[in-house]
This record gives sequence, C-alpha cells and structure tokens, in this order.
Amino acid sequence: MSNDGMIRVSVGTAAALGLVNMRCDVLPSTAYLLTTGGCMSQCAFCAQARSSKTSEALLSRVSWPEFPVEQVIEALAKGNSVLQRVCIQVTSSSAARNMAKELSSDILKVRQEYGLDYEISLSYYPLSVSDVESLFSLGVDRIGIALDAATHRIHEKTKTGSGSWENTIRLLEESAMSFPGKISTHLIVGLGETEEELAKTMQRLKDLGITIGLFAFTPIKGTPMEHVPQPQPDTYRRVQIARYLITCGHVAASDFTYVDGRISGVGVSFEALRELIGTGTAFETSGCPGCNRPYYNERPGGITFNYPRPLTEAEIEKCLLEAELECLDQT
Repeated sequence: MSNDGMIRVSVGTAAALGLVNMRCDVLPSTAYLLTTGGCMSQCAFCAQARSSKTSEALLSRVSWPEFPVEQVIEALAKGNSVLQRVCIQVTSSSAARNMAKELSSDILKVRQEYGLDYEISLSYYPLSVSDVESLFSLGVDRIGIALDAATHRIHEKTKTGSGSWENTIRLLEESAMSFPGKISTHLIVGLGETEEELAKTMQRLKDLGITIGLFAFTPIKGTPMEHVPQPQPDTYRRVQIARYLITCGHVAASDFTYVDGRISGVGVSFEALRELIGTGTAFETSGCPGCNRPYYNERPGGITFNYPRPLTEAEIEKCLLEAELECLDQT
C-alpha cells in the first residue's frame, strides 16, 4: 500500500469505528475513507486540489485524520451496527487509483472472511469504461463519477485541469449503459449555475439511470472560492424538491415553471407536493444507499442543507415553506 499504508478517515467514521473517542449526535451510516497524497486536479472549491493552500486533512468542512490501513481494516472486520457501506474517496493521481484498488480488494476479502454485509463504493474518476469494468470485477458494488458542475459553463469556471464536462457526461453515459443501476454522480449547488440548469441536468442523469447526490457548495479557506457564499436555503430546497420529484419519476424537469432561471413551480399543487414529499426524504442526504454524510456541508447550529436522519413533521413543513414555490399558495 502506498504512503506507508496510510488512509484518511472522516472524523465521524473514525468515531463510528472506535478509532477516536468523540461524541457525535449523528454517526455516519457509511464509512468514508480518503486516499492520501493530495489531488492533481484543480477544482476551485476543493481543499484537496493541488492549488489549494489549506490542509490536506480537509475535504469540504470535514476533518480526515490519517490511520494505518491495517488498523482501519481491523476496525471494519469487527462489524458495526451503524455502518451500511464503505465509500472510498479517490483523489486524482495514479498512486491514489492503485491504492484504491488495493484497499477495495482488502476490504472485500475481510467482508467475505467475516461474513459482513458492507456494500463498497468508490468515488472515482475512471480513465475509461474499461477501467470501470476492472473495478466492478474486483467486487465493488457502486462507482460514483463526480460531475459537480451542472453545465459546461460552470465546469470551465470551477474545474480547470479536471477533463471536460462533455467527457465526464460521456463517461457517465457509457458507464451507466454498461452497468445499469450501479453508477452514481453528484452535483454541487451554488457554483454559479441556475436552478433551471440544475433541473435539466438532473433530468438528463435520471434518464440515464444514474443515482444523483446533491451537495451544497461550502467555502473552504485557502481555496480560490473561499469567499463565495453558500447557496440560500430557498434555492437549495427547490433543487432538493426538484431532484426528488425527477428521480422518483413523479414530475419531469419540463413540467416545472421557471422565472429567470429560478424554479417557480413544480407542476403540482401544495396538497399533491406534500403527499409526494411524504416523510421528508427529499431533504435528507441524497446519493448512494446508506449514505448520510453528517455535517459535510453544515456547521452545528447552522443551516441544515442535507438532513443526516429522518425529519420531524415540523422540519418537513419548514423545508417546504423555505422553498417558496408558487404551488404553496394554491388551495
């Protein structure tokens, strides 16, 4: 294993695995691991980018301390009633790719030896569909190929040195066709796109059978976008509702109404929307099954963009009101 067999572990995951003694009000339901050595890409929002002046121990606002791989594997081998999935976040470098493949093999062996039911995901930018195939042949359950930017325009502004937006879309499309139901991606809300652009891109991804996760842009000191604010709650709620309705097949992006790029209506009355929203899953963390990412975009006591747990009735009503959709005035 590269880098003397060290791997970064999100601090919440470290708490769930007993690697650190820390109290968490919500534990992660996925074990999040991160390859070491930084990243060759230059995403303007990312602490791992080679242009970043912040610590490599950060990804978004989460701290990722290093641990020996052997220690992490041993902790996973004990089993855990909280964790449903292991997700390896792979930075962009040949060393990181090799490390991720070795680590995946090690975890899969442990899973088989101890009869564990962890599913294993890689958040990974593959070189080709053949690369994707080689990863699935190891026994990985799901691969996430990050799109991040909703459009070519936003990609050019925020993801220099990360390949083209069109190539990423093509890779997602080809991978989804070859491995239906096993490809995920995520979009970041607040990079400068419009809500209409997000909705139309989410529809395109849904039509390809790709699982979509949403992140709220989070400014990190030492990155080129450190002074850009997070999205407003009303914007994020509308996009969450749009993602939920689109991915569940309830409403298409073409059924929404837009005013100057803002989603003004989702094609249903308040009563219908409230029924479709149900238990509030739309406002929970989205992405691969078993992923809740506690406080990835949030500060304790601040705005909760992605709820890492089921919502209360009062929280559901609050989120619906925050969305400020025209349909909320319908009776």
